[in-house]
Amino acid sequence: MRILLVNAFHYLRGGVERTYLDESRWLAAAGHEVAHLAIRDPRNLPSPTARYFAPAADFGEGAPVTRQLAQLPRALWSRPAAAAMRALLADFRPDVAHLHAPSRYLTPSILRPLETARVPVVMTLHDFKPWCTNRILFAHGIPCERCRGGAHWHAPATGCVQDSRAKSAVGAIEAYLHQGIGAYRAVRRWIAPSAFVREKAIAFGVDAAALRVLYHGVEPAPRGIAPPERPERPYVLFAGRLSVEKGVRLLPAVAAALPDTPLLVAGEGPLRGVLERAAAATPSLRLLGHLSDETLAALRAEAGVVLVPSLFYEHFGYTAAEALLDERPVVAARIGALPELVEHEVTGLLAPAGDAAALAAAARRALSDSAAARWAAAGRERVRSVADPRRHLAGLLEIYREVATPAAGS
Repeated sequence: MRILLVNAFHYLRGGVERTYLDESRWLAAAGHEVAHLAIRDPRNLPSPTARYFAPAADFGEGAPVTRQLAQLPRALWSRPAAAAMRALLADFRPDVAHLHAPSRYLTPSILRPLETARVPVVMTLHDFKPWCTNRILFAHGIPCERCRGGAHWHAPATGCVQDSRAKSAVGAIEAYLHQGIGAYRAVRRWIAPSAFVREKAIAFGVDAAALRVLYHGVEPAPRGIAPPERPERPYVLFAGRLSVEKGVRLLPAVAAALPDTPLLVAGEGPLRGVLERAAAATPSLRLLGHLSDETLAALRAEAGVVLVPSLFYEHFGYTAAEALLDERPVVAARIGALPELVEHEVTGLLAPAGDAAALAAAARRALSDSAAARWAAAGRERVRSVADPRRHLAGLLEIYREVATPAAGS
Protein backbone atom coordinates (compact mmCIF):
# COMPACT_ATOMS: atom_id res chain seq x y z
CA MET A 1 0.00 0.00 0.00
CA ARG A 2 0.94 3.65 -0.42
CA ILE A 3 0.50 5.27 2.99
CA LEU A 4 0.76 8.91 4.05
CA LEU A 5 1.51 9.43 7.75
CA VAL A 6 0.76 12.91 9.12
CA ASN A 7 1.98 14.40 12.40
CA ALA A 8 3.09 17.82 13.57
CA PHE A 9 6.63 16.64 14.35
CA HIS A 10 8.90 14.22 12.51
CA TYR A 11 11.39 13.56 15.30
CA LEU A 12 11.10 11.73 18.62
CA ARG A 13 9.51 14.21 20.99
CA GLY A 14 7.10 12.11 23.06
CA GLY A 15 4.70 9.20 23.01
CA VAL A 16 2.81 10.48 19.95
CA GLU A 17 5.95 10.61 17.86
CA ARG A 18 7.05 7.24 19.11
CA THR A 19 3.86 5.67 17.76
CA TYR A 20 4.07 7.62 14.50
CA LEU A 21 7.74 6.76 13.89
CA ASP A 22 7.35 3.12 14.96
CA GLU A 23 4.46 2.67 12.56
CA SER A 24 6.44 4.31 9.77
CA ARG A 25 9.35 1.95 10.35
CA TRP A 26 7.21 -1.18 10.65
CA LEU A 27 5.16 -0.35 7.55
CA ALA A 28 8.28 0.32 5.47
CA ALA A 29 9.91 -2.90 6.71
CA ALA A 30 6.80 -4.80 5.59
CA GLY A 31 7.24 -3.48 2.05
CA HIS A 32 4.75 -0.62 2.03
CA GLU A 33 5.54 2.77 0.48
CA VAL A 34 5.43 5.38 3.24
CA ALA A 35 5.34 9.16 2.90
CA HIS A 36 5.12 11.81 5.63
CA LEU A 37 3.84 15.31 6.25
CA ALA A 38 5.01 17.36 9.24
CA ILE A 39 6.49 20.79 9.86
CA ARG A 40 10.05 21.68 8.95
CA ASP A 41 12.50 21.34 11.80
CA PRO A 42 16.27 20.78 11.92
CA ARG A 43 15.65 17.85 14.30
CA ASN A 44 13.51 15.99 11.74
CA LEU A 45 14.45 12.47 10.72
CA PRO A 46 14.89 11.65 7.02
CA SER A 47 11.74 11.37 4.92
CA PRO A 48 11.22 10.83 1.18
CA THR A 49 8.70 13.69 1.20
CA ALA A 50 10.54 16.14 3.47
CA ARG A 51 10.64 18.75 0.70
CA TYR A 52 6.86 19.12 1.05
CA PHE A 53 6.85 19.70 4.81
CA ALA A 54 4.98 22.78 6.03
CA PRO A 55 6.85 25.89 7.21
CA ALA A 56 8.08 25.88 10.79
CA ALA A 57 6.00 27.35 13.63
CA ASP A 58 6.35 27.75 17.38
CA PHE A 59 3.32 27.43 19.64
CA GLY A 60 5.21 26.06 22.66
CA GLU A 61 4.69 27.26 26.22
CA GLY A 62 7.91 29.28 26.02
CA ALA A 63 7.14 31.05 22.75
CA PRO A 64 6.94 34.87 23.10
CA VAL A 65 3.41 36.26 23.21
CA THR A 66 4.09 38.54 20.24
CA ARG A 67 5.12 35.58 18.11
CA GLN A 68 2.08 33.57 19.16
CA LEU A 69 -0.22 36.48 18.29
CA ALA A 70 1.41 36.87 14.87
CA GLN A 71 0.83 33.17 14.22
CA LEU A 72 -2.76 33.19 15.48
CA PRO A 73 -4.51 32.83 12.07
CA ARG A 74 -2.26 29.91 11.25
CA ALA A 75 -3.00 28.27 14.62
CA LEU A 76 -6.72 28.33 13.87
CA TRP A 77 -6.54 27.10 10.26
CA SER A 78 -3.13 26.70 8.65
CA ARG A 79 -3.17 27.70 4.99
CA PRO A 80 0.57 26.93 4.65
CA ALA A 81 -0.05 23.38 5.91
CA ALA A 82 -2.99 22.91 3.51
CA ALA A 83 -0.82 24.16 0.64
CA ALA A 84 1.92 21.73 1.65
CA MET A 85 -0.58 18.87 1.61
CA ARG A 86 -1.83 19.84 -1.86
CA ALA A 87 1.72 19.94 -3.19
CA LEU A 88 2.50 16.54 -1.70
CA LEU A 89 -0.66 14.98 -3.13
CA ALA A 90 0.26 16.22 -6.59
CA ASP A 91 3.39 14.06 -6.37
CA PHE A 92 2.32 11.17 -4.13
CA ARG A 93 -1.16 9.64 -4.31
CA PRO A 94 -1.69 7.55 -1.15
CA ASP A 95 -4.14 4.69 -0.75
CA VAL A 96 -4.79 5.99 2.76
CA ALA A 97 -3.75 8.93 4.94
CA HIS A 98 -3.20 8.32 8.65
CA LEU A 99 -3.28 11.35 10.96
CA HIS A 100 -1.67 11.27 14.37
CA ALA A 101 -1.52 14.67 16.08
CA PRO A 102 -1.60 17.59 13.63
CA SER A 103 -2.22 20.03 16.53
CA ARG A 104 -1.87 23.78 15.94
CA TYR A 105 1.22 23.28 13.85
CA LEU A 106 -0.69 21.73 10.94
CA THR A 107 -4.35 22.08 12.06
CA PRO A 108 -7.24 20.13 10.47
CA SER A 109 -6.77 22.32 7.37
CA ILE A 110 -4.72 19.45 5.94
CA LEU A 111 -7.89 17.34 5.80
CA ARG A 112 -9.54 19.47 3.11
CA PRO A 113 -7.04 18.61 0.33
CA LEU A 114 -7.30 14.93 1.31
CA GLU A 115 -11.09 15.15 1.15
CA THR A 116 -10.98 16.89 -2.25
CA ALA A 117 -8.60 14.23 -3.56
CA ARG A 118 -10.86 11.50 -2.10
CA VAL A 119 -8.05 9.98 -0.07
CA PRO A 120 -9.45 7.82 2.77
CA VAL A 121 -8.43 9.13 6.20
CA VAL A 122 -7.94 7.41 9.56
CA MET A 123 -6.85 9.17 12.74
CA THR A 124 -5.33 7.88 15.97
CA LEU A 125 -6.77 9.47 19.11
CA HIS A 126 -3.58 10.36 20.94
CA ASP A 127 -5.60 13.05 22.70
CA PHE A 128 -9.11 14.49 22.69
CA LYS A 129 -8.29 17.56 20.59
CA PRO A 130 -11.34 17.20 18.30
CA TRP A 131 -13.58 17.84 21.34
CA CYS A 132 -11.40 19.35 24.09
CA THR A 133 -9.86 22.81 23.97
CA ASN A 134 -6.73 21.79 25.89
CA ARG A 135 -6.61 18.31 24.32
CA ILE A 136 -6.33 16.17 27.46
CA LEU A 137 -9.61 16.69 29.38
CA PHE A 138 -7.68 18.12 32.31
CA ALA A 139 -7.82 21.42 34.16
CA HIS A 140 -6.08 22.62 37.31
CA GLY A 141 -5.01 19.22 38.56
CA ILE A 142 -8.08 17.10 37.85
CA PRO A 143 -9.91 15.59 34.85
CA CYS A 144 -12.33 18.02 33.23
CA GLU A 145 -15.17 17.47 30.77
CA ARG A 146 -16.94 20.82 31.11
CA CYS A 147 -16.88 21.44 27.36
CA ARG A 148 -18.68 18.21 26.47
CA GLY A 149 -21.41 18.91 23.96
CA GLY A 150 -19.50 21.80 22.40
CA ALA A 151 -19.66 24.22 25.35
CA HIS A 152 -16.14 25.55 24.75
CA TRP A 153 -16.86 28.82 26.56
CA HIS A 154 -15.84 26.91 29.69
CA ALA A 155 -12.22 27.01 28.50
CA PRO A 156 -11.59 30.76 29.00
CA ALA A 157 -13.75 30.71 32.11
CA THR A 158 -11.53 27.95 33.53
CA GLY A 159 -8.21 29.04 32.02
CA CYS A 160 -7.38 25.44 31.12
CA VAL A 161 -4.90 26.08 28.28
CA GLN A 162 -1.47 26.56 29.84
CA ASP A 163 -3.23 28.20 32.83
CA SER A 164 -3.98 31.25 30.69
CA ARG A 165 -7.43 32.71 30.09
CA ALA A 166 -6.16 34.52 26.98
CA LYS A 167 -4.75 31.31 25.45
CA SER A 168 -7.88 29.46 26.52
CA ALA A 169 -10.01 32.06 24.73
CA VAL A 170 -7.99 31.48 21.54
CA GLY A 171 -8.44 27.76 22.06
CA ALA A 172 -12.20 28.19 22.42
CA ILE A 173 -12.37 30.20 19.17
CA GLU A 174 -10.38 27.45 17.47
CA ALA A 175 -12.70 24.77 18.89
CA TYR A 176 -15.88 26.59 17.82
CA LEU A 177 -14.43 27.17 14.34
CA HIS A 178 -13.51 23.51 13.86
CA GLN A 179 -16.83 22.40 15.28
CA GLY A 180 -18.79 24.77 13.04
CA ILE A 181 -17.13 23.72 9.79
CA GLY A 182 -16.95 20.02 10.57
CA ALA A 183 -13.17 20.06 10.49
CA TYR A 184 -12.80 16.33 11.08
CA ARG A 185 -15.61 15.14 8.79
CA ALA A 186 -13.13 13.44 6.43
CA VAL A 187 -12.02 10.94 9.10
CA ARG A 188 -13.53 7.56 8.25
CA ARG A 189 -12.01 5.52 11.08
CA TRP A 190 -10.83 6.60 14.51
CA ILE A 191 -8.14 4.45 16.12
CA ALA A 192 -8.47 4.25 19.91
CA PRO A 193 -5.29 3.02 21.66
CA SER A 194 -7.39 1.58 24.50
CA ALA A 195 -10.94 0.56 25.33
CA PHE A 196 -11.08 3.58 27.65
CA VAL A 197 -10.46 5.97 24.75
CA ARG A 198 -13.07 4.21 22.64
CA GLU A 199 -15.72 4.71 25.33
CA LYS A 200 -14.77 8.37 25.80
CA ALA A 201 -14.96 9.01 22.06
CA ILE A 202 -18.43 7.48 21.95
CA ALA A 203 -19.44 9.71 24.85
CA PHE A 204 -18.28 12.70 22.79
CA GLY A 205 -20.46 11.67 19.87
CA VAL A 206 -18.29 9.45 17.66
CA ASP A 207 -20.21 6.67 15.93
CA ALA A 208 -19.12 3.38 17.54
CA ALA A 209 -19.01 1.80 14.07
CA ALA A 210 -16.23 4.22 13.09
CA LEU A 211 -13.99 3.30 16.06
CA ARG A 212 -11.37 0.57 16.24
CA VAL A 213 -9.40 -0.32 19.36
CA LEU A 214 -5.73 -0.91 18.56
CA TYR A 215 -3.18 -0.81 21.36
CA HIS A 216 0.15 0.78 20.53
CA GLY A 217 2.94 -1.62 19.67
CA VAL A 218 5.79 -1.82 22.18
CA GLU A 219 9.24 -3.21 21.46
CA PRO A 220 11.90 -4.10 24.05
CA ALA A 221 14.20 -1.12 24.35
CA PRO A 222 17.93 -1.59 23.73
CA ARG A 223 19.79 -1.24 27.01
CA GLY A 224 22.81 0.88 27.67
CA ILE A 225 24.73 1.46 30.87
CA ALA A 226 22.84 2.58 33.97
CA PRO A 227 23.92 6.02 35.25
CA PRO A 228 26.35 6.21 38.19
CA GLU A 229 23.57 7.79 40.30
CA ARG A 230 21.83 4.43 40.42
CA PRO A 231 21.65 3.23 44.03
CA GLU A 232 22.79 -0.24 45.07
CA ARG A 233 19.63 -0.90 47.08
CA PRO A 234 16.13 -1.28 45.56
CA TYR A 235 14.73 1.95 44.19
CA VAL A 236 11.48 3.36 42.84
CA LEU A 237 11.63 4.92 39.37
CA PHE A 238 9.50 7.66 37.82
CA ALA A 239 10.15 8.39 34.14
CA GLY A 240 8.26 11.01 32.19
CA ARG A 241 7.61 14.67 31.58
CA LEU A 242 7.81 16.74 34.73
CA SER A 243 4.34 18.24 34.43
CA VAL A 244 1.20 18.50 36.52
CA GLU A 245 -0.88 15.95 34.60
CA LYS A 246 1.78 13.28 35.10
CA GLY A 247 1.32 13.49 38.88
CA VAL A 248 4.77 15.00 39.43
CA ARG A 249 3.66 17.18 42.34
CA LEU A 250 2.95 13.97 44.27
CA LEU A 251 6.53 12.73 44.07
CA PRO A 252 7.96 14.66 47.06
CA ALA A 253 5.22 13.27 49.34
CA VAL A 254 5.76 9.74 48.00
CA ALA A 255 9.49 10.07 48.58
CA ALA A 256 8.96 11.42 52.10
CA ALA A 257 6.80 8.39 52.90
CA LEU A 258 9.61 6.09 51.70
CA PRO A 259 12.64 7.64 53.42
CA ASP A 260 14.80 4.53 53.10
CA THR A 261 13.99 3.90 49.43
CA PRO A 262 15.44 6.17 46.74
CA LEU A 263 12.87 7.63 44.35
CA LEU A 264 14.68 8.34 41.09
CA VAL A 265 13.12 10.85 38.70
CA ALA A 266 14.12 10.69 35.04
CA GLY A 267 12.86 13.45 32.77
CA GLU A 268 12.55 17.18 32.26
CA GLY A 269 9.65 19.60 32.23
CA PRO A 270 8.08 22.72 33.72
CA LEU A 271 8.02 21.34 37.29
CA ARG A 272 11.75 20.70 37.44
CA GLY A 273 12.25 23.64 39.80
CA VAL A 274 9.49 22.43 42.14
CA LEU A 275 11.20 19.04 42.45
CA GLU A 276 14.65 20.57 42.91
CA ARG A 277 13.40 22.57 45.88
CA ALA A 278 11.66 19.52 47.32
CA ALA A 279 14.73 17.34 46.84
CA ALA A 280 16.79 19.71 48.99
CA ALA A 281 14.63 18.70 51.97
CA THR A 282 13.95 15.10 50.91
CA PRO A 283 17.19 13.11 50.48
CA SER A 284 15.43 10.08 48.99
CA LEU A 285 14.14 12.17 46.05
CA ARG A 286 16.82 12.19 43.36
CA LEU A 287 16.55 14.00 40.03
CA LEU A 288 18.44 12.52 37.08
CA GLY A 289 17.26 14.85 34.32
CA HIS A 290 16.86 13.71 30.74
CA LEU A 291 18.30 10.26 29.99
CA SER A 292 18.84 8.57 26.65
CA ASP A 293 16.45 5.74 25.82
CA GLU A 294 19.25 3.22 26.33
CA THR A 295 20.27 4.59 29.73
CA LEU A 296 16.66 4.79 30.86
CA ALA A 297 16.10 1.17 29.76
CA ALA A 298 19.07 0.04 31.86
CA LEU A 299 17.78 1.96 34.87
CA ARG A 300 14.24 0.64 34.44
CA ALA A 301 15.43 -2.96 34.12
CA GLU A 302 16.81 -2.87 37.66
CA ALA A 303 14.09 -0.81 39.34
CA GLY A 304 12.35 -2.31 42.34
CA VAL A 305 9.16 -0.49 41.34
CA VAL A 306 8.17 1.73 38.42
CA LEU A 307 5.73 4.42 39.52
CA VAL A 308 3.06 5.88 37.17
CA PRO A 309 1.13 8.46 39.26
CA SER A 310 -0.78 10.18 36.44
CA LEU A 311 -3.65 12.55 37.23
CA PHE A 312 -5.09 12.76 33.72
CA TYR A 313 -6.67 10.23 31.39
CA GLU A 314 -3.74 8.29 29.97
CA HIS A 315 -4.68 6.99 26.53
CA PHE A 316 -2.35 4.01 26.69
CA GLY A 317 0.55 4.31 29.13
CA TYR A 318 3.92 3.72 27.46
CA THR A 319 5.76 4.04 30.77
CA ALA A 320 3.69 1.27 32.33
CA ALA A 321 3.88 -0.90 29.21
CA GLU A 322 7.67 -0.64 28.95
CA ALA A 323 8.12 -1.48 32.62
CA LEU A 324 5.81 -4.48 32.37
CA LEU A 325 7.60 -5.69 29.26
CA ASP A 326 10.81 -5.55 31.34
CA GLU A 327 9.01 -7.63 34.00
CA ARG A 328 9.21 -4.84 36.58
CA PRO A 329 6.62 -4.36 39.35
CA VAL A 330 4.42 -1.38 38.45
CA VAL A 331 2.39 0.86 40.75
CA ALA A 332 0.00 3.06 38.80
CA ALA A 333 -2.87 5.45 39.33
CA ARG A 334 -6.30 4.01 38.67
CA ILE A 335 -7.18 6.38 35.86
CA GLY A 336 -7.70 6.39 32.10
CA ALA A 337 -6.35 3.38 30.23
CA LEU A 338 -3.77 2.42 32.86
CA PRO A 339 -5.95 -0.31 34.45
CA GLU A 340 -6.10 -2.07 31.08
CA LEU A 341 -2.39 -2.79 31.45
CA VAL A 342 -1.99 -2.69 35.23
CA GLU A 343 -4.69 -4.90 36.71
CA HIS A 344 -4.68 -4.70 40.50
CA GLU A 345 -2.93 -7.66 42.13
CA VAL A 346 -2.77 -9.40 38.74
CA THR A 347 -0.21 -7.44 36.69
CA GLY A 348 0.69 -4.79 39.27
CA LEU A 349 -0.86 -2.53 41.88
CA LEU A 350 -3.27 0.38 41.48
CA ALA A 351 -3.92 3.33 43.79
CA PRO A 352 -6.42 6.20 43.61
CA ALA A 353 -5.22 9.00 41.36
CA GLY A 354 -3.87 11.92 43.36
CA ASP A 355 -3.38 9.95 46.59
CA ALA A 356 0.33 10.15 47.44
CA ALA A 357 -0.05 8.11 50.64
CA ALA A 358 -1.79 5.28 48.76
CA LEU A 359 0.83 5.33 46.00
CA ALA A 360 3.62 5.17 48.58
CA ALA A 361 1.89 2.31 50.42
CA ALA A 362 1.49 0.40 47.17
CA ALA A 363 5.15 0.96 46.29
CA ARG A 364 6.17 -0.26 49.74
CA ARG A 365 4.07 -3.37 49.25
CA ALA A 366 5.45 -4.05 45.78
CA LEU A 367 8.97 -3.85 47.18
CA SER A 368 8.29 -6.37 49.95
CA ASP A 369 5.50 -8.69 48.75
CA SER A 370 6.73 -11.96 47.24
CA ALA A 371 3.74 -11.83 44.86
CA ALA A 372 5.28 -8.85 43.08
CA ALA A 373 7.41 -11.13 40.89
CA ARG A 374 4.28 -12.99 39.82
CA TRP A 375 2.48 -9.73 39.01
CA ALA A 376 5.46 -8.55 36.95
CA ALA A 377 5.60 -11.80 34.98
CA ALA A 378 1.87 -11.61 34.28
CA GLY A 379 2.32 -7.98 33.25
CA ARG A 380 4.95 -8.96 30.74
CA GLU A 381 2.60 -11.48 29.17
CA ARG A 382 -0.20 -8.88 29.12
CA VAL A 383 1.93 -6.43 27.14
CA ARG A 384 3.26 -9.15 24.85
CA SER A 385 -0.34 -10.08 24.11
CA VAL A 386 -1.97 -6.69 23.49
CA ALA A 387 1.01 -4.61 22.33
CA ASP A 388 3.02 -6.98 20.16
CA PRO A 389 4.31 -4.93 17.18
CA ARG A 390 3.34 -7.66 14.70
CA ARG A 391 -0.20 -7.69 16.04
CA HIS A 392 -0.30 -3.90 15.90
CA LEU A 393 0.88 -3.83 12.28
CA ALA A 394 -1.67 -6.45 11.25
CA GLY A 395 -4.46 -4.50 12.95
CA LEU A 396 -3.30 -1.25 11.36
CA LEU A 397 -3.30 -2.73 7.87
CA GLU A 398 -6.75 -4.20 8.44
CA ILE A 399 -8.06 -0.72 9.29
CA TYR A 400 -6.37 0.76 6.23
CA ARG A 401 -7.97 -1.86 4.00
CA GLU A 402 -11.39 -1.14 5.50
CA VAL A 403 -11.31 2.49 4.45
CA ALA A 404 -9.48 1.92 1.18
CA THR A 405 -12.34 -0.19 -0.22
CA PRO A 406 -15.26 1.51 -2.00
CA ALA A 407 -17.70 0.04 0.57
CA ALA A 408 -16.12 2.13 3.34
CA GLY A 409 -18.09 5.19 2.25
CA SER A 410 -17.28 8.73 3.27
